[in-house]
Amino acid sequence: MGKIDGKYVMESHHDLAACMMALGMFEEQSQNMADPKNVMTTTMSENDGTFTMTTEHSMATEFNSTTTFKIGETTVIPPPFQCVMTGTKKNENTWTFRIEMGGKILNQECQFQTHGMTLTGAVEGTAVSLREEFRKV
Repeated sequence: MGKIDGKYVMESHHDLAACMMALGMFEEQSQNMADPKNVMTTTMSENDGTFTMTTEHSMATEFNSTTTFKIGETTVIPPPFQCVMTGTKKNENTWTFRIEMGGKILNQECQFQTHGMTLTGAVEGTAVSLREEFRKV
């Protein structure tokens, strides 16, 4: 079992809908994802350097997905959240992701703590940024 293994539940977010729309997502989809009633969970696991991330949304189920990736490699994520993602490790607790979606680039940083994770990001060429806080359960 890896250090980041576990289930994370989103506690709060800032500008999630604006960020998703800047990446080309429709407004209704973005609003469903950012709705306070939407319960978003992410489950992470590691097996021999391969990571699996399963994300589930209670109100935006069309974006439920499972992705398998390796740090340092580029991964193509199929629809419904079609994008190209490359993850790197800054250190044991901080990862960065470069996500290309809809002709835009989202740069994210994910910091893992014992109690959860904090995800921050910005869409290149815009003033749009986001912050998400997850609690580990």
